[in-house]
Amino acid sequence: MLELKLLKNKAVNEIEAVYFITGEEILLMQRFIEALILKIAPGTMGDFNLTKFEGKDFRIESLLESCETLPVMAEKKIVIVKNPWFLESKGGSLDKREEDKIKQYLQNPSETTCLVVYCESKPDGRKNLTKLLKKIGKNVEFKRLKENELKKWIKAEFEKRNKKIADKAIIELIKSFDYLNKNASQSLFDISNEIEKLTALIGNKTEITEEIVRKCSVYSFQNDVFLLIDSLSKRRADETQIRFQKLLADGEPAMKIIAFLRNQFKTMLRVKEMDQQGYPASKIATKLKQHPFSIQNSLKHSANFEEKKLISLLNSFNQLDRHLKSGKMDATANIELLITEICA
Repeated sequence: MLELKLLKNKAVNEIEAVYFITGEEILLMQRFIEALILKIAPGTMGDFNLTKFEGKDFRIESLLESCETLPVMAEKKIVIVKNPWFLESKGGSLDKREEDKIKQYLQNPSETTCLVVYCESKPDGRKNLTKLLKKIGKNVEFKRLKENELKKWIKAEFEKRNKKIADKAIIELIKSFDYLNKNASQSLFDISNEIEKLTALIGNKTEITEEIVRKCSVYSFQNDVFLLIDSLSKRRADETQIRFQKLLADGEPAMKIIAFLRNQFKTMLRVKEMDQQGYPASKIATKLKQHPFSIQNSLKHSANFEEKKLISLLNSFNQLDRHLKSGKMDATANIELLITEICA
C-alpha cells in the first residue's frame, strides 16, 4: 500500500526502468500496475504506449523489440509481462540465446520504457533471470496484510466509496473471513467483493454498523465450507464434524453442502492431474477459468490426497448425491459417515 502512495507522487521521468512485482495479494498487485499504466500511458495515446505479454503466448524477440521501441508522443511507454512461464518452477527454461538477450536488456534497459514483470504465483528463486530481476529491477512485494493494515485498508476502501464504517463493524467483517489465519484460504479479493455488496446494500446511507455487517454478510457459507475442506484435507475428524454441524445449525441444507463439496473435490482432482502434467498454477487457473488464489488453495488441499483417493471420493459424493435425491438416504448421517471415512 505504501508503494502505491509513493508511486502517485512520482513524476513520469522518476518511474523505474524495470519493476519486478510479486506477492500473495494479487488485488494490490493489479492496482499498482493500473496506477503505473495511468501514470505512464494515460489519455487517447495510451494504447500506443502500452504493450502486454502473458504466459507462453509471446516470443522473446517480440518482447525485446517492444521494449526497445520509442514511445509515441510521450516520455515513456510501458511493457507488461504477466506470469512469464520461464520464471515458474515448472515452466521450463529459455534457451541460452534467448536468456542472454534478456539479461543483456536488463543490464542496460531503455530509459524510455518501463518494463513490468509480475508473477501471480511465486517465481522460482533459483533461476538466473529471477535473481537478476531482483538485483536490477525495483522489487515490489505485496504480502498479505497484518491485522492493523487490514483494518486501515477496509476503512480506506469504504471511504473511497463515500461510506464510513465503525471500528466494531470492521472487526465483525474481519471475523467473517478466513484471512488472518496462518494458512488462510481467502484474499483481499474476497473482502473487496463483500465491501461492494455492503456498499450497494445500504444505498444512500453513509455509515455501516456492526449490526449491518452481522445481518447482511452473505459470505459466511462459502467461508465455512472452505474451512471445512481445509480441516478435511488435514484429516482432522473432530474439527470437520464441528464445522459441518455449524453449517447445519446456520440453516444450510445438507444437499447444498454436498453439492459444494462435490464441486470442490472435482476441481481438486483436475488441478492435481494438470499439476502432475507439469502445468504451472497460472496456466491451470487460465484453463479452468478460476482465480489463481483459488487454484493455489486447490493445489494445497489436493496435495494431501493421492489421485486414486480423490477419484474415489468424487465417486462417493456423486453416489451420495444421487441416493439423497431419490430419498434413499439420510443426508446428515451419511455426510458424517463420509467425513469419518475420509479422516480415518
